[in-house]
Amino acid sequence: MHRFFVATIDDNQVTFSDEQAHQMRQVLRMAVGDRVVALVDGAGWEVEAELVQVDKKGVTAVALEKRPVTTEPTIQLTLYACLLKRDNYEWVLQKGTEIGVSRFVPLISERTVAQPPKKWERWQRIVTEAAEQSGRGCIPEIMPPQKLADVLAGWPPDAIGLMPAVAADGVTIGSALAQAEPVEAGALVEASVFIGPEGGWTDDEVANGRSAGLIPVTLGKRILRAETASIVAATLVIQTLD
Repeated sequence: MHRFFVATIDDNQVTFSDEQAHQMRQVLRMAVGDRVVALVDGAGWEVEAELVQVDKKGVTAVALEKRPVTTEPTIQLTLYACLLKRDNYEWVLQKGTEIGVSRFVPLISERTVAQPPKKWERWQRIVTEAAEQSGRGCIPEIMPPQKLADVLAGWPPDAIGLMPAVAADGVTIGSALAQAEPVEAGALVEASVFIGPEGGWTDDEVANGRSAGLIPVTLGKRILRAETASIVAATLVIQTLD
């Protein structure tokens, strides 16, 4: 069944936005009697609903079954990825959402050349559609761009932060996380991954990251593109801690 994030679900009635209604009518060719899954972002539950109105006036549905969302990871991962060329960063947003990233923070480093978009609505639409497609129960948050130096200046000393870098002394993500402080059972684990731009981190940035408490880690013997490194590192962290 197709999944849609909606603003509210009131009295077992689900109302879809004009954009969603257009997609359901014109693209998906849905009709009265079809079933969908409706979610309220971050509520922790989803509703299986049956469409009772599909016309130019709008699309509504009646809730049939409410159940908990079981697809969200138990780790809250923030991906601090340096801004890349538009298509590459949008790919990071889409795939990062699919694998379970909770928050994206676009970074500006010394070698960052890309600029943030003028319209944030496109990025928000990308993560929303990716969350619906992949069965997420939450839409990842996209923060405003931040300078790496500013993030490091306020980095909490007890936070888990990994910094993939070429000069990482062979420390893997698995070994780095094994050395991190244990988390109480049932608690939400939080971790962050820092990914450099197309030109990579400078030596000073790696040194400053280490001084702030980040752990430089390796992603293997081969040098990965920045967008590839983002997804590989995020996947390894989530699989290790989830």
